[in-house]
Amino acid sequence: MPPHLRIENDLDSLRQMSAWVAESCKMLGLSEALSYRFDLAANEAVTNTISYGYAPGARGAIELRLDAAQGHAVLVIEDDGAAFNPLELAEPQPALSIEDSRIGGLGVSLIRRSVAQCDYQRRDKRNVLTLKSPIIEGSP
Repeated sequence: MPPHLRIENDLDSLRQMSAWVAESCKMLGLSEALSYRFDLAANEAVTNTISYGYAPGARGAIELRLDAAQGHAVLVIEDDGAAFNPLELAEPQPALSIEDSRIGGLGVSLIRRSVAQCDYQRRDKRNVLTLKSPIIEGSP
């Protein structure tokens, strides 16, 4: 059975999630580099979900599944927050100067660069973000 984790929509859950990603990747025989990329992408996605996907004080559940098959590792992040497709966001434009730069807005771009393929679906009132990368070392 593929590794599975269910956490609450609480930023304190991120540490538990990171430990789970590392242990799951190790259990599946994935490289430390791939484990790092999945952890980075999961932290960005789940932090955004916790921060913006729920009304203040609302409780929710975020589920993560990790599997490896046919030369690819796949991390699925599913939540019951507000409908939001992060992949619809445009890539941020680089600032022309330090004065023009702004804080934030780079998380989704970071997710896209951390893995080879991203997919989003809205299923049964749940957001489902699927992140996929080749197991071969050196591939994003």
